[in-house]
Amino acid sequence: MAGDWNDYRFFLAVTRSGTLAGAARALGVDQSTVGRRLGALQRQMGARLLDHTPDGYVLTAAGESILAEVEALERGFLGVERKLLGADARLEGVVRLATSEILATMFLVPHLGLLRERHPHLAVEVMTGNEPVDLARREADVSIRIGVPPKQPNLVVRRIATAGFALYAAQSYLASHGRPRPGRRLEGHQVVCYGGELASTPIGRWATQEASSAEVVVRANSVGAVYEAVAAGLGLGVLPCLLGERALVRVSARPVGAVPLWTVVHEDLVRSARVRAVLDFVAELSAREGRALAGA
Repeated sequence: MAGDWNDYRFFLAVTRSGTLAGAARALGVDQSTVGRRLGALQRQMGARLLDHTPDGYVLTAAGESILAEVEALERGFLGVERKLLGADARLEGVVRLATSEILATMFLVPHLGLLRERHPHLAVEVMTGNEPVDLARREADVSIRIGVPPKQPNLVVRRIATAGFALYAAQSYLASHGRPRPGRRLEGHQVVCYGGELASTPIGRWATQEASSAEVVVRANSVGAVYEAVAAGLGLGVLPCLLGERALVRVSARPVGAVPLWTVVHEDLVRSARVRAVLDFVAELSAREGRALAGA
């Protein structure tokens, strides 16, 4: 197949995101670069591969005809990259770690100084978000995932800890409304619940069930926003213990639920010295902070 592989990367990114802006974010470049590289590929191929529609970029017949071959090229190049990285015995370079915003800010990042002291030539690029990354496509080298472990082949998955969640309130809310009565759920209280994708998670489902006889005053699709609403005294809210214990009052005597935490890495990268160093550090940190994570 003619063309520069780097140009095909831009073609795939636009195909998957549907926009130049989305492709630019995925590739870490500016939007004009994406447009320029896509245009160069189309001129070289002598065919339009994508049409710009009101709903975004869509494949033309020519684009459809080469998509499977380009994706096969991608798998080949990424496989070579993973194998080379997996064979790298140097404790230096960058390891990209994907996790949630809360785990990044409350659990991982505050302790990265210790990793840096041990391995001064090793850098960790922390990527946050609720959507799981595709490790086979090198979207990250390592991920810390919450809840159900991934089922994709060629991944090495290890359970490292349990994250507990409990019911919390601000002191100002309790001074005005008191604590929930035992056996009455949250009847008569104001609550902050989860919306969007978080509503279907264990923490979201528990909050919605318990709030059936309460007044829902705020819904938010991020744990951080729920925390801020609870901290402002707007109502009771279910939060990860790691976050809630920071400045709020735990209303439930014990955690009301828990979800497992996992480290995930592609099997090709397990033997990479720098990836192994990060995995070992996360496992050590999880063991040390296990009680705080679980809310014990």
